[in-house]
This record gives sequence, structure tokens and C-alpha cells, in this order.
Amino acid sequence: MNEQDFVNERQADWQELSRIVRKADTRQGVRALDRGDLLRFMRLYRRVSSDLAYASAQALSEDIVGYLNGLVGRAQAILYEAETSTFPLQTVRRFYLYEFPTLLQRRCGYFLAALAIFLVGVGLAYWMVITSPPRLNLFIPKEFQASVRVWKSGKIASPPSAAFSGMLMTHNFQVAVMAYATGPALCVPSAYLLFYNGAVLGAMSALMTQVHRHATFWPGILPHGVAEITATLIAGAAGLMMGAALLFPGPYRRREAFLRAGKEGVQLLLGTIPLFVFAGLIEGMFSHLALPAWLRLTFAGLNGVFWYLYLFLPRRLPVFGKESEV
Repeated sequence: MNEQDFVNERQADWQELSRIVRKADTRQGVRALDRGDLLRFMRLYRRVSSDLAYASAQALSEDIVGYLNGLVGRAQAILYEAETSTFPLQTVRRFYLYEFPTLLQRRCGYFLAALAIFLVGVGLAYWMVITSPPRLNLFIPKEFQASVRVWKSGKIASPPSAAFSGMLMTHNFQVAVMAYATGPALCVPSAYLLFYNGAVLGAMSALMTQVHRHATFWPGILPHGVAEITATLIAGAAGLMMGAALLFPGPYRRREAFLRAGKEGVQLLLGTIPLFVFAGLIEGMFSHLALPAWLRLTFAGLNGVFWYLYLFLPRRLPVFGKESEV
């Protein structure tokens, strides 16, 4: 659209946000805003921020860019006042209970893409190993052969270990950071890490089919694996999102699109921390205990339901201590 059409279409939102900003620009600050103003403020702030990015990317007139930049800056000051007026624990609570799941739901397409790449790795590796057992070495490094022999024996019971849990948390989160951080390389490293993680699981599944050990393999994998794999997929999705922003910047300049995706990617990565902590604790303290298989599988099913309800169930998003529909 041309500049005049853009102004005509978006000006009503600008004027409404300006009205709310003036209302809050008093001694009372954000407390001067009623519930309706708060709800409109959050929606309008996001829209006008996008308008500013579009105006800058399309090199519209300096008057328009300057006006929008000033309006967004004044609105951002109000937002900062509202956020810093709450306790730090409330900010963390808001992020993990509302902002992170809501962001993941908005970017669900990247999560599904990460899942698809992972499942391709599972399926291809399973087929390769089941048709030719020596191909297992393509997916399982030599240093893990001792672990493979344990799984083949079916004797995986071990006492709980807090140290092992801590090591797992650190290692798994490092893999997640790598999946995210390599995303800007046009998605290729992130996609490879997702594929390889799936391939390892597929190859081991094929081996368990050959030695008839599924009854011990899955009860030892799923209690922690549901959360661990989900967190890895989310981190991979963040990497894919950053790579896609460089390849397909849309209406924004490539740098602007990348910065926007990078900010959301960091939020997705931070959101995986509880999942990795949970997975590390369960793998080190529960998954390999000498407990009945049905008990461990039931636990896996229950924690899977919990995590996916937490991640994908729509919820009401608090706005400065109040709630609004997401």
C-alpha cells in the first residue's frame, strides 16, 4: 500500500493509543487507566510497534516515522512503569504461566516443523537399522557402546543420583542452546540437531526390536523423555524461527526481522528451563529405579498430559495485575 493508504488505515489506532498514553501521563500513572484502557493499551502497543517497524522498513516519510517512534517510546515508558511496579517473583510467574506458553502457541508452526524433522529422523534411522543392524554405528558413537550394551541386557535398574541429575540438566540445556544459537545459519544446523536426536531414538528403538527389549527400554526412557524431547523441540523451533526470519523477512528489513525473531527465540529458550530441570531430576532419580514398568509408564503418561496442557491450553493473560483474553 502507498503511504497515504497506510496512514488512513492505521491512524485510528495511533490516535487511540495516544489518548490512553495522555491519560496515563499523570501523577497516578497506569493506575489512572481502567480495565478497558489496559486491554486496549496492550493490543494497540503491539500494533503500533509493528506499524513503526513497517514504516521504517518501507522508508516512509520522516514525519510518520518520527511520530510513531515518539508514540511507541511514550507507550513503552508506561509499560516499563507497570512492569517494574510488580515484584520480581510476579514477573517470573507471569512469564512462565502466561507469556511463554502464549508465545509458543503463536509460534506453534515452528514447533510442528521441529517435530516433523525429529520424526523423520526417528523413522529413517529405525528403517536403516532394522534392515541392516550394523548401521547402528552410524547413529551411536563408540563412546556410548557401553550404554547400548546395558540397554540390550535389559538390566538398567540403578540407584537415584543427584549428581547425575545435575549433569543431565546441564548437558541437555547446552544441546538446546546449540539448537537455538545455530538457527541463524539458515536453519541447517538446528534442523540437523533435531534430525540427529530423532535418529538416535529411532536407531535405539530398532535395536530394542531386534533384541526384544521394548518392555525395559520405554519405561526407562519415557518418564523423563517426554519433557526432555519436548524442550528440545521448543529450542529447535526457536532456531528455525531465527533462520526463517533471515530467509523470509516479510515486510521488515532482514535485520529487523532477525532481531524480532531473536527476542522471541530467547524467550522460548528460557521457557524450556523448567522442562529440562524436571527431565534431569526424573532421569537421575526415578526413570531407572527398580519399579514396575506399568508405574513408570503411567507416570510418563501423566506428566505428558500435564506438560502439553501447560504449553498448549489457552489461558487468560494478566495485564498489569488484571486478566485479559489471550
